Amino acid sequence: MNFQESIQALYSLINYEKTDFSYTDLKLDRMREFMTLLEHPDTHSPVILVAGTKGKGSTCYYLERILASQQKKCGLYIKPHLLTFRERLRFNGEIIQPEELAQLVTDIFPVINHMEKYSLYGKPTYFEVSVALAFQYFKKRKADYSIMEVGLGGRLDATNVANPILTVITPISYDHTEILGETIPQIAQEKAGILRPYIPLILGLQEKKSAKTTIMQVVENLRVPVFPLEDYYTYRIRSRSANGSVFELLAKSGREGIFSLPLLGDQQVENFLTALLSAEHLGYLPSNQQLQNLLNEAVWPGRIQVIGSSPLTIFDVAHNQASFATLCHTLRDYLGIKKAVFLLGFLNGKDFPGIAEELFQMESRVILTTPFNPKAALPADIVHFFAPLIPHHEVINDPYQAWEKALQYATEFHLPLVVAGSFYLAKLLSDKLNVTLSKEEVEL
Repeated sequence: MNFQESIQALYSLINYEKTDFSYTDLKLDRMREFMTLLEHPDTHSPVILVAGTKGKGSTCYYLERILASQQKKCGLYIKPHLLTFRERLRFNGEIIQPEELAQLVTDIFPVINHMEKYSLYGKPTYFEVSVALAFQYFKKRKADYSIMEVGLGGRLDATNVANPILTVITPISYDHTEILGETIPQIAQEKAGILRPYIPLILGLQEKKSAKTTIMQVVENLRVPVFPLEDYYTYRIRSRSANGSVFELLAKSGREGIFSLPLLGDQQVENFLTALLSAEHLGYLPSNQQLQNLLNEAVWPGRIQVIGSSPLTIFDVAHNQASFATLCHTLRDYLGIKKAVFLLGFLNGKDFPGIAEELFQMESRVILTTPFNPKAALPADIVHFFAPLIPHHEVINDPYQAWEKALQYATEFHLPLVVAGSFYLAKLLSDKLNVTLSKEEVEL
């Protein structure tokens, strides 16, 4: 297969990110059989599993950068991607090359076809195959560590087939409630499914007390050594601006320092510290200068990212109430934005009343549109959640027309433009995001 053929082959699989499914359709037994047939690529380097609702992708990114500063070769698997499937598979800070991905897909499809014919569990899903490709790639590149962002939940997630040497759980909030449960304890229980007896857990700050309580109950039952972030680091943000934050760190280990971080949002400081505690637990103690050097180069597209200046344009993948609360706070605290034009598109099943409540705190003009995904929430079906709280709202189904209208409003009213609600709006901004994409890679 060439690259384009490999992408078409991947997208021919059942995509649980884009179609409705039952949570019970996720079968770790199928993933275990898949790994056996592939000769267990998940065992060729130490695996770190990172679960949570908020900040897990950023935490994975920072952890990979910290370990790279210590001359470690790291594979990094994240999901979903913004513009190209290649973003999901990274090694030493670089996304996989098209020809490398094509070869991996060519090699793995005979096993997929075998399972479709002979496995009791059926053919692997799109997501299961993407995880398998990551393990295969990291094995091929002889990674020192495989850092895996857990997808949906944790307990039944395909990444959970691995036996990790370290687990990480970032903040937990409401998301995928129709699948993971309608309460924080239910969601936390699913996320805690990545825990293993006696395998250490780095626990990020939990705003929801019931999340931490639930996790600590699982920790006690499994005798998991747990390292809560707040027990090891204290920090104070000294300044916030469009250039990011400056924060002061004091660690239980004795580390002290003042650091600047160019990514916007207080949550990015906590994500970075969660990654740093993880690296220190593994025995790596980068100097303050090494940490500042990697922070100076930090780039994580789609996370409260300024992508234009006239008008000021921000893109964020916020898609639940907690992430919209973070987005709105960051707009105010870092960029001084009190009112804005919001171009929003969502997938089905989101907490639309909660999101509308967060937007109500700002003087917003909202345009609802349709993201590029079969599971997109139709604007006409969700506008009633926004109408009572946001007088200036409208529905424009076509995302390109919605983008033009949003630009018009932002220019006319001299307001910033914020695009948010889903990863699947990124195609609108493909020429502005910091993702290298050749013409033949237009997949969405």
